[in-house]
Amino acid sequence: MDQAPKKYALVFINWRTPELTTTAVRSAQEKARDLGELRIIIVDNGSADGSVDTMRELLPEAEIVELPENRGFAGAVNAGLQRVEEPYAFVLNSDTEFRNDAVSLLAEALAADEKAVLATPKLLRPDGSIQAAAVPEPGLLWELTNRSLARHLLRVSETETSVVPSIVGPCMAVDMEKIRSIGFLDERFFFFFEETDWCKRIRAAGLHVLHVPAAEVMHLQGESANRRPTRARVQFYLARYQYFRKHTGRCGVAALFIGMWLRLTVEVILHALLVLLTAGRRRHRDKLAVYATLWLWHLLLCRPHWGFEKGGNT
Repeated sequence: MDQAPKKYALVFINWRTPELTTTAVRSAQEKARDLGELRIIIVDNGSADGSVDTMRELLPEAEIVELPENRGFAGAVNAGLQRVEEPYAFVLNSDTEFRNDAVSLLAEALAADEKAVLATPKLLRPDGSIQAAAVPEPGLLWELTNRSLARHLLRVSETETSVVPSIVGPCMAVDMEKIRSIGFLDERFFFFFEETDWCKRIRAAGLHVLHVPAAEVMHLQGESANRRPTRARVQFYLARYQYFRKHTGRCGVAALFIGMWLRLTVEVILHALLVLLTAGRRRHRDKLAVYATLWLWHLLLCRPHWGFEKGGNT
């Protein structure tokens, strides 16, 4: 393998999606201004399904880090970042594809702002529509009322680079020198909210998170999670409680828990009625099953491991 110094380290996280990961790597290479500047690192998150052999065959130039078990997104990212010596690293989901040379554009944006630590591109869905990449910092009021409204009220330029409160994590460019003073991802977040916590810590240090719309990356949005929607929803709620416990304390978590359980009670009743009124239409049955699971999980005080962690991740 070429040992010449690189400029960018691309850290791809794979969990049982070797074909998607290969497509993501190839798209980055095809759009790069200088292919020789890219170092490809793939962290396999305990797939145990032949993913590693497939990727070694399809991507012989990549450095593959095999984790013996699924350590969650944060654990996998940190395992990759610990190997990075380049000035800029890119944390990438397997379900991404580059639409332009986002690597150079994001790195240039970070270099242009002396306080910038983290940056995200414009995220596109497969149909070309825009997926929210910059998001507001979570707040108890919005979580208990309408998270979507908070996102709608956040005004972000679609043409100019801007400093934003927080970002979603399918593609994150990282200034490695600056991030070392902040620390890598908090591995207490197994899946969801890890990048939200990262952004909050960066902003608390007086540093910047950027949205760079000139850089464009297509995101399939949740390919792994979508195969297990109920577990994904449980994991999302768990991560949200972990985030609020860390940043607001027990009182904030208690208020959030009560509010969420009341909302779930209403959702269960509403969707049960919809199932009855629509003669059991599948869409309503599926939603009822998810809400009922979440309601019961709350009733059991969120103790069962029904998410992705500790046996729930396969």
